[in-house]
Amino acid sequence: MSEAIFHHENSSKETVAGLIFVPQKSAVEGEKTMQIDLDTWLASCGSEVQSHNRRTGQLIRALLTEVGRGELINLWRLNQNGPCDYHDIGKRATDTDPLRHCSRGAALFSQAYEKALDGRERIFYSIACDLCRYHHERWDGTGGPEHLSGDDIPIIARAGAVADAWDYLDTQKPQLSQKEKLQCLKAYAGTWYDPELVAALERLFPVQPVE
Repeated sequence: MSEAIFHHENSSKETVAGLIFVPQKSAVEGEKTMQIDLDTWLASCGSEVQSHNRRTGQLIRALLTEVGRGELINLWRLNQNGPCDYHDIGKRATDTDPLRHCSRGAALFSQAYEKALDGRERIFYSIACDLCRYHHERWDGTGGPEHLSGDDIPIIARAGAVADAWDYLDTQKPQLSQKEKLQCLKAYAGTWYDPELVAALERLFPVQPVE
Protein backbone atom coordinates (compact mmCIF):
# COMPACT_ATOMS: atom_id res chain seq x y z
CA MET A 1 0.00 0.00 0.00
CA SER A 2 1.11 3.54 -0.60
CA GLU A 3 2.45 4.98 2.63
CA ALA A 4 0.43 8.14 1.97
CA ILE A 5 -2.72 6.28 2.96
CA PHE A 6 -1.78 6.27 6.60
CA HIS A 7 -0.17 9.69 6.79
CA HIS A 8 -3.33 11.08 8.32
CA GLU A 9 -3.64 12.93 11.60
CA ASN A 10 -3.94 10.73 14.66
CA SER A 11 -7.29 11.15 16.31
CA SER A 12 -8.81 9.95 19.54
CA LYS A 13 -12.24 9.82 17.91
CA GLU A 14 -13.82 6.40 17.78
CA THR A 15 -16.17 7.13 14.88
CA VAL A 16 -15.96 7.78 11.17
CA ALA A 17 -19.10 8.84 9.32
CA GLY A 18 -21.11 7.96 12.43
CA LEU A 19 -19.91 4.34 12.57
CA ILE A 20 -18.45 2.99 15.79
CA PHE A 21 -15.18 1.10 16.06
CA VAL A 22 -15.28 -1.17 19.12
CA PRO A 23 -11.89 -1.75 20.81
CA GLN A 24 -10.75 -5.30 20.15
CA LYS A 25 -9.76 -7.57 23.04
CA SER A 26 -8.63 -10.80 21.40
CA ALA A 27 -8.14 -12.37 17.98
CA VAL A 28 -11.51 -14.15 18.15
CA GLU A 29 -13.29 -11.04 19.38
CA GLY A 30 -11.46 -9.05 16.71
CA GLU A 31 -12.81 -11.29 13.94
CA LYS A 32 -16.36 -10.88 15.26
CA THR A 33 -15.95 -7.12 15.61
CA MET A 34 -14.60 -6.85 12.07
CA GLN A 35 -17.61 -8.69 10.65
CA ILE A 36 -20.00 -6.54 12.66
CA ASP A 37 -18.25 -3.40 11.42
CA LEU A 38 -18.34 -4.56 7.79
CA ASP A 39 -22.02 -5.43 8.05
CA THR A 40 -22.75 -2.02 9.57
CA TRP A 41 -20.79 -0.18 6.90
CA LEU A 42 -22.45 -2.16 4.11
CA ALA A 43 -25.90 -1.50 5.53
CA SER A 44 -25.18 2.22 5.23
CA CYS A 45 -24.59 1.82 1.47
CA GLY A 46 -28.02 0.63 0.42
CA SER A 47 -28.91 -2.63 -1.28
CA GLU A 48 -28.07 -1.55 -4.84
CA VAL A 49 -24.55 -0.49 -3.86
CA GLN A 50 -24.07 -3.72 -1.91
CA SER A 51 -25.01 -5.76 -4.98
CA HIS A 52 -22.70 -3.63 -7.13
CA ASN A 53 -19.87 -4.21 -4.63
CA ARG A 54 -20.35 -7.98 -4.80
CA ARG A 55 -20.49 -8.14 -8.60
CA THR A 56 -17.48 -5.88 -8.94
CA GLY A 57 -15.55 -7.92 -6.37
CA GLN A 58 -16.21 -11.13 -8.29
CA LEU A 59 -14.90 -9.56 -11.47
CA ILE A 60 -11.83 -8.10 -9.72
CA ARG A 61 -10.90 -11.62 -8.59
CA ALA A 62 -11.48 -12.99 -12.09
CA LEU A 63 -9.30 -10.26 -13.64
CA LEU A 64 -6.47 -10.83 -11.17
CA THR A 65 -6.59 -14.55 -11.88
CA GLU A 66 -6.63 -13.93 -15.64
CA VAL A 67 -3.44 -11.82 -15.49
CA GLY A 68 -1.65 -14.42 -13.37
CA ARG A 69 -2.01 -12.68 -10.00
CA GLY A 70 -4.54 -15.02 -8.46
CA GLU A 71 -2.24 -15.77 -5.54
CA LEU A 72 -2.99 -12.30 -4.21
CA ILE A 73 -6.62 -13.22 -3.59
CA ASN A 74 -5.74 -15.71 -0.85
CA LEU A 75 -2.90 -13.55 0.47
CA TRP A 76 -5.33 -10.69 1.05
CA ARG A 77 -8.17 -12.80 2.45
CA LEU A 78 -9.11 -12.75 6.12
CA ASN A 79 -11.31 -15.71 7.03
CA GLN A 80 -14.26 -15.53 4.63
CA ASN A 81 -13.73 -11.88 3.78
CA GLY A 82 -11.81 -10.53 0.81
CA PRO A 83 -11.01 -6.85 0.26
CA CYS A 84 -12.20 -6.98 -3.36
CA ASP A 85 -15.85 -6.71 -2.29
CA TYR A 86 -15.86 -3.25 -0.71
CA HIS A 87 -14.80 -0.65 -3.29
CA ASP A 88 -17.92 1.53 -2.83
CA ILE A 89 -18.47 0.87 0.88
CA GLY A 90 -18.13 4.60 1.51
CA LYS A 91 -20.87 5.61 -0.94
CA ARG A 92 -23.94 7.41 0.38
CA ALA A 93 -27.06 8.54 -1.47
CA THR A 94 -26.52 12.13 -0.34
CA ASP A 95 -23.00 12.46 -1.80
CA THR A 96 -22.49 15.33 -4.25
CA ASP A 97 -18.71 15.03 -4.65
CA PRO A 98 -18.06 12.07 -7.01
CA LEU A 99 -14.90 11.14 -5.09
CA ARG A 100 -16.23 11.61 -1.56
CA HIS A 101 -16.98 7.91 -1.20
CA CYS A 102 -13.36 7.09 -2.01
CA SER A 103 -11.99 9.06 0.93
CA ARG A 104 -14.81 7.94 3.23
CA GLY A 105 -14.27 4.25 2.49
CA ALA A 106 -10.50 4.62 2.80
CA ALA A 107 -10.91 6.33 6.17
CA LEU A 108 -13.05 3.47 7.46
CA PHE A 109 -10.42 0.88 6.61
CA SER A 110 -7.55 3.11 7.67
CA GLN A 111 -8.93 3.45 11.19
CA ALA A 112 -9.68 -0.26 11.28
CA TYR A 113 -6.06 -0.91 10.26
CA GLU A 114 -4.83 1.07 13.26
CA LYS A 115 -6.88 -1.19 15.55
CA ALA A 116 -5.83 -4.44 13.85
CA LEU A 117 -4.43 -7.18 16.06
CA ASP A 118 -2.15 -9.00 13.64
CA GLY A 119 -0.56 -9.00 10.21
CA ARG A 120 -3.44 -10.78 8.50
CA GLU A 121 -5.89 -8.10 9.58
CA ARG A 122 -3.48 -5.35 8.54
CA ILE A 123 -3.10 -6.84 5.07
CA PHE A 124 -6.87 -7.08 4.64
CA TYR A 125 -7.54 -3.54 5.81
CA SER A 126 -4.65 -1.98 3.90
CA ILE A 127 -5.63 -3.58 0.58
CA ALA A 128 -9.30 -2.70 1.10
CA CYS A 129 -8.18 0.87 1.81
CA ASP A 130 -6.20 0.95 -1.44
CA LEU A 131 -9.22 -0.24 -3.41
CA CYS A 132 -11.57 2.32 -1.88
CA ARG A 133 -9.20 5.23 -2.26
CA TYR A 134 -7.74 4.60 -5.71
CA HIS A 135 -10.35 2.88 -7.91
CA HIS A 136 -11.09 6.20 -9.68
CA GLU A 137 -7.46 6.87 -10.53
CA ARG A 138 -6.64 6.64 -14.25
CA TRP A 139 -3.75 4.98 -16.01
CA ASP A 140 -2.63 8.31 -17.51
CA GLY A 141 -2.78 10.18 -14.20
CA THR A 142 -5.90 12.24 -14.93
CA GLY A 143 -8.06 10.55 -12.29
CA GLY A 144 -8.35 11.14 -8.58
CA PRO A 145 -7.99 11.71 -5.75
CA GLU A 146 -4.17 11.70 -5.97
CA HIS A 147 -3.58 11.62 -9.75
CA LEU A 148 -1.54 8.43 -9.59
CA SER A 149 -0.62 6.84 -12.91
CA GLY A 150 0.42 3.49 -14.36
CA ASP A 151 1.85 0.94 -11.98
CA ASP A 152 1.84 3.47 -9.14
CA ILE A 153 -1.87 2.71 -8.87
CA PRO A 154 -2.25 -0.42 -6.70
CA ILE A 155 -3.21 -3.43 -8.79
CA ILE A 156 -6.42 -4.02 -6.86
CA ALA A 157 -7.52 -0.48 -7.73
CA ARG A 158 -6.56 -0.89 -11.39
CA ALA A 159 -8.62 -4.08 -11.54
CA GLY A 160 -11.37 -2.32 -9.60
CA ALA A 161 -11.55 0.50 -12.15
CA VAL A 162 -12.08 -1.95 -15.02
CA ALA A 163 -14.55 -4.09 -13.07
CA ASP A 164 -16.48 -1.03 -11.87
CA ALA A 165 -16.82 0.34 -15.40
CA TRP A 166 -17.90 -3.03 -16.79
CA ASP A 167 -20.56 -3.51 -14.13
CA TYR A 168 -21.91 -0.02 -14.81
CA LEU A 169 -22.21 -0.73 -18.53
CA ASP A 170 -23.64 -4.19 -17.91
CA THR A 171 -26.36 -3.02 -15.53
CA GLN A 172 -27.06 0.57 -16.60
CA LYS A 173 -26.65 0.26 -20.38
CA PRO A 174 -28.59 -2.92 -21.22
CA GLN A 175 -29.18 -1.68 -24.77
CA LEU A 176 -25.48 -2.16 -25.57
CA SER A 177 -24.26 -5.46 -26.94
CA GLN A 178 -21.34 -7.20 -25.29
CA LYS A 179 -19.14 -6.12 -28.19
CA GLU A 180 -20.19 -2.50 -27.73
CA LYS A 181 -19.52 -2.62 -24.00
CA LEU A 182 -16.06 -4.03 -24.60
CA GLN A 183 -15.40 -1.34 -27.19
CA CYS A 184 -16.30 1.32 -24.61
CA LEU A 185 -13.55 0.08 -22.29
CA LYS A 186 -11.05 -0.68 -25.05
CA ALA A 187 -11.34 2.92 -26.23
CA TYR A 188 -9.82 4.02 -22.92
CA ALA A 189 -7.23 1.25 -22.50
CA GLY A 190 -3.90 2.93 -21.85
CA THR A 191 -5.53 6.24 -20.90
CA TRP A 192 -8.11 5.56 -18.20
CA TYR A 193 -7.56 1.84 -17.72
CA ASP A 194 -4.63 -0.55 -17.40
CA PRO A 195 -4.40 -2.03 -20.92
CA GLU A 196 -3.37 -5.45 -19.57
CA LEU A 197 -6.52 -5.64 -17.47
CA VAL A 198 -8.75 -4.48 -20.33
CA ALA A 199 -7.25 -7.25 -22.47
CA ALA A 200 -7.96 -9.69 -19.62
CA LEU A 201 -11.57 -8.51 -19.53
CA GLU A 202 -11.89 -9.18 -23.25
CA ARG A 203 -10.65 -12.73 -22.70
CA LEU A 204 -13.17 -13.24 -19.92
CA PHE A 205 -16.03 -11.98 -22.12
CA PRO A 206 -15.14 -13.05 -25.65
CA VAL A 207 -17.40 -11.81 -28.41
CA GLN A 208 -18.79 -14.66 -30.43
CA PRO A 209 -18.35 -14.20 -34.20
CA VAL A 210 -21.52 -13.71 -36.22
CA GLU A 211 -22.04 -16.59 -38.63
